[in-house]
Formats: sequence, structure tokens, C-alpha cells
Amino acid sequence: MNTLNNKIPIMQQTFSRDYVILLEDLEMGISKDQLNDITELHKAGMDFEDISQEVKRDPYEVLVALIHQAKRGHVLPAFAYRMVKR
Repeated sequence: MNTLNNKIPIMQQTFSRDYVILLEDLEMGISKDQLNDITELHKAGMDFEDISQEVKRDPYEVLVALIHQAKRGHVLPAFAYRMVKR
């Protein structure tokens, strides 16, 4: 399945059940106020796990919110790093 284009594909139903719904246990809806709070706390230097406690959201939901903001062009401090294997 190609998701690199701007179209959101619809998965075809199959009998083999060979698909996984990613992050199905997380709440993906968020108020604009809470999204802005997460963004501002992150810009102020707070770690995503601490932000999670502050806004009472799962840490992974905070990371998804930050990824959402970065994808939409918000300039944010780094929240993830690539580790080089040696």
C-alpha cells in the first residue's frame, strides 16, 4: 500500500486478516487548546513524558501531537533522534 502520495488509501477487505490498525489503543482526537499547550510546553523545553503528565495524555499521544505539528510546518525543538548503528 502506497501512502507516500497525498491520497489516503482505503484498505481492501481481505479474508486473511493480514492488517494491523496502528496505535488503536490511543485517542487521536485532541482539542486545539490542548494541542497548543503541548506545543508550547515542548518549545519551553519540557520532555514529552513530563508534558504527558501535565496534560494528562498518554506519552505516545503527546509524541503523535508533536509529529502532527512538525508535519504541518511548525518549527519545534527536536523530539526524536536517529541512532547510528556501529
